[in-house]
Formats: sequence, structure tokens, C-alpha cells
Amino acid sequence: MKNLRFDLLLWLWSLAALCAAVAHMIMPVWTAAGTTWAPSVHWQREIAYFDLFLATLFIWAARQQDLAVKRKLVLLLCVLSLALGENHLEGWLQEAKPFHVMFAVANFLAVVWGGWACWHARVAGTCTAMKP
Repeated sequence: MKNLRFDLLLWLWSLAALCAAVAHMIMPVWTAAGTTWAPSVHWQREIAYFDLFLATLFIWAARQQDLAVKRKLVLLLCVLSLALGENHLEGWLQEAKPFHVMFAVANFLAVVWGGWACWHARVAGTCTAMKP
């Protein structure tokens, strides 16, 4: 149960990244149309590679038994989600395109969930790497 908070977040983020990678590769113009950013097939492909890398990394982390490894990767996910979410929030404030709204909210929720999971693990003392 103590891993579930981390595992579920890592798996859900990975699933979203895999779906985004497919959309960026197969439908780059459609993907860009859901944002305020100009379409660029090559830039969309680069984003897809980044998404595939992150999905692989987070799936690997979810499959690890060591809670300290999961916690470190969830902290990385929180920092990344904060940066990505801020970028989508700026796009949303410029114009409320669907992907900006969806990913600003999703990244905010990922930060809250990840922070809650890390805090809960710290308070419960279940991460051996966090003990003095």
C-alpha cells in the first residue's frame, strides 16, 4: 500500500506521456492546433522522443521495489510537472486552448499528488533514505 501512491502517479504520468508521444508523432499539426504554439513537425517529434524517454524512466521507477528510488523519481516528476504546468498555464492565460487547460491542470495535480505522496512517506518514515 505504501508504494501505491508513488506507483499510481508514475504509471498514470507514463500513460499520459505515451499517449502524448503518439499524438505528437502521428498527428503533429492536430496536436499543435490544441495550443497557442505554431505547428512544427520536427519540434513535435522531438517532444515525442522526450515523452517516450520520460515514460520509460517512470515505468522503470514504478517497477522498482526500493521506495527511496520511487520517491526520488516522483520528486523529479514534480519538478518537471511544475515547469511544464507553468508553461501550459502561460499558454492558457494567452488563450484558453484545450491542451493548455488540460495539461496545466494535470501537471498541477501531479505536483500536488507527488508532494502529498512524498510527504506521507516522510511522515510515515517508510523511506530509509530519508532517515537520519
